[in-house]
Parts: sequence; structure tokens; C-alpha cells
Amino acid sequence: MPLPQSALAPEAATTAPALSYRRTVDRGDVHRWAVSEVFLTDYEDLTADKYLAAAQLPPAHYYFGDHTGPGADAPDSMLLLECCRQAATCIAHRGLGIARDSAFHVTDWTLDLTGAAPPAHDRPRELNITAAVTRSRVRSGTVRAARYVLELSQGGTVLGRCDISACYSPSEEAEIVRRYHRKSTPPLSGSLPTLPPGTPVSPADVARRDPTNVALADARHVAGGVAAVIAVPSGHRTHFDHPQDHYTAMILMEAARQAALLAAGSGVRITGYRSRFARFAELDAPVRVSAVRRTSNEVAVRFRQHGTIASEIAVGISEEF
Repeated sequence: MPLPQSALAPEAATTAPALSYRRTVDRGDVHRWAVSEVFLTDYEDLTADKYLAAAQLPPAHYYFGDHTGPGADAPDSMLLLECCRQAATCIAHRGLGIARDSAFHVTDWTLDLTGAAPPAHDRPRELNITAAVTRSRVRSGTVRAARYVLELSQGGTVLGRCDISACYSPSEEAEIVRRYHRKSTPPLSGSLPTLPPGTPVSPADVARRDPTNVALADARHVAGGVAAVIAVPSGHRTHFDHPQDHYTAMILMEAARQAALLAAGSGVRITGYRSRFARFAELDAPVRVSAVRRTSNEVAVRFRQHGTIASEIAVGISEEF
């Protein structure tokens, strides 16, 4: 799943100031309530469209550290996605001037894991992020959409590249649009049951240890693949660190990862994601998931609600370790 290389300036890393890993950034800059869920530790403007960020990867975490199988000693793909999300969100606020109360909507998200992480040692892993940003839509001097191309490295080794496109709306405007399309006020995640209905997938089948980190239920094999529904407990401390009125892109990415493992086998290694989010996945109706292994190195995952595709995510896999 290669990403374009030209968006990242080769001189960015050599001219960059030293970044700190001593403390986290303001949790509000990355849309978190719990400081324990903040991994970004520093941020720096290089130019109007080039930025640097640093993150410390937690040596243990009940969700981001809860994975088994091939690559279990390397940083989890979900953790790298979250670091990219935090970096892009921080840049949006500090670098692009997006208001704190704006609504964020991710439209496309790609991660390509290109290199093996250096061996773990006695200190937490330190992640470097170089970002190139394109303001793809500006209205009355305010950025309304942007694309972020991020390069991830650790100890001089490039781990991969990430591409995120997002739209931004003033909170009042976003609320009006959401109500118009739904014809009602969306419920918040606190209204979800503590234990989701249905039969949860076995944690071992989706490379998890903790049952609370399973995101799928009622999985079954169908012609050509696997079908299931999203099932996330309302009290999940990472997915719902703060109230949400929809299933977030991160939840859909995790559900896609799990569906891909069900379709291909939990012994494969995840190599990336190529995602498109067409509409919100609402909390008050079932989100149906289908996963089909299209090729030896890719599983196509679709999310449908009310018969309409809400998101499509291609999950890259490899049987070589």
C-alpha cells in the first residue's frame, strides 16, 4: 500500500530541532480527556506546511498493548494509527488554527508499514513523526479540510507512512447537518449497553487477550468471507475516552483489523490499512461488517448501516515474518 513520497521533504529530518519526550502535550490538543491516553509529547512548526511531532509509546497499555501473534513485540498498528491521529489533531489546532470546539470528520486514512521496528529495550519506544500538510479547502480564511502525510520513524528506522484527510466544521454547523441527515439528535456513547448484545468473538481469534477489547459479535463464515456486527462496550476507556455520537474512525479501523483476522486467520501480520469513510456509523442501529480476502495480501472490509455503505477499509496482511 505505497504512499506518495514527494509530499515529505527529505531535508525536514536534518534541519529539525530536537523534540522532547519528557511530558505529554495538552490533552485538549489531541481530543483526549485522560492524560494516560495521550502519547504525543512534543510538536514543532518547521514551515507553513511542514511539522514535526514526537510520541512516547507506552510499554504497557490495556488496549494498545493487548495484542498477540506475529509482530506482538513491535508497536501495534492501532497504536501507530492513534499516534498519527494525535499528531494530525495537534497540527490542526496549533498549526492550522482549527477551533477547539470544531467537529472533525476523517474522510480517508491510509497506513503503510514499511519497516521492522528496532528491538525493544529497557526504555519506552520513542516515535518521531514528520508531517507535510496540504490545506485542501479554505473558506473565509478558515481551513475547512486538510491532508496530512506523515512519516513514522524510530531510532532512525522508518516504520511506515500515514496519509489522513479530514474535514472541519464549526460545532453549530456540524450539529445542524447531523440532525438534518438523521432527522433526530444522535445519542451519545453512554447510552450503549455495558455489555453489547450478541455473542462476542473469541479474543484469541482476533489477536487480543482481553475480551473487553473485542469489537465484533455474532461472527459467522459466509460465502467468500466473514460477516459480523460491531459490538463495543460503552465503558471502553480508549474508544470512549470521552462521549461520542458515532462509532469513530479508530473503532472502525479496529473492527476492520479484527474482521480481517477472522477472514485470513489470526496468524497473519497486519501491514497496513487503506480506508474511506463515506458517512457516520451511527450508534443506535446495527453496523454490519463483511470481510473478504481478495488477494494473498489484502482483505476487503465493508461496513453497512441501513443497507448503505458507511465505510470501506482494505487491510494489508502478510504471512511472512
